[in-house]
Amino acid sequence: MFNKLIKVLALFLLFYQTQVYSKSASFNDFNSRDLTNYFSGIIAYENKENTDALKFFNASKVLINKHNSYLKRYVNSLVLENKVAQAINIIKNKNNKTNTDFFNAYILLVIDSLKKK
Repeated sequence: MFNKLIKVLALFLLFYQTQVYSKSASFNDFNSRDLTNYFSGIIAYENKENTDALKFFNASKVLINKHNSYLKRYVNSLVLENKVAQAINIIKNKNNKTNTDFFNAYILLVIDSLKKK
């Protein structure tokens, strides 16, 4: 009798699960093309192929407000491609200022301030 009760409870718990509980709410605005371009940009960045990395990062610019390490890699790629002015403008025009809280951003902003006096 006890074994039957355990089996019925196990079956009940197994069938009681719904897709709503297993569905992630963080992927509502998920775009696979942006994610693919971002991962390709990371690979190119790590392989020291900065021109290709910059091309992939530009293709996935919607991540600039959503992902902190995207901005760091994007700014570093811009600086390595001698596009320092563009990197400074991106850091200055950020809506989410907590995203720009990294050492290279501070250095670029200090250089810009010294340049403008």
